[in-house]
Amino acid sequence: MARRRKAGPKYKKISISVPKSFYYILLGVAQGDEKKLNKLIRGIIEDKFRESTVEELQAYIAKPEPEPEEKEELPPEQP
Repeated sequence: MARRRKAGPKYKKISISVPKSFYYILLGVAQGDEKKLNKLIRGIIEDKFRESTVEELQAYIAKPEPEPEEKEELPPEQP
């Protein structure tokens, strides 16, 4: 018996928050057109998704661990 597809849109609608500076840069690239802006953002996300591994994507939602600071060792002073 064939299953029926659930009715409704094919894609889920989401909204993202970006800093104003990023928004204005992307809007400038899209020449002030909201449709082009949405297409640009979708393309950026799809490219990143295609190039990333699951571990890299999970790193975005994990707590950032503080990196240990490297101390520079000074050479001993010579008289």
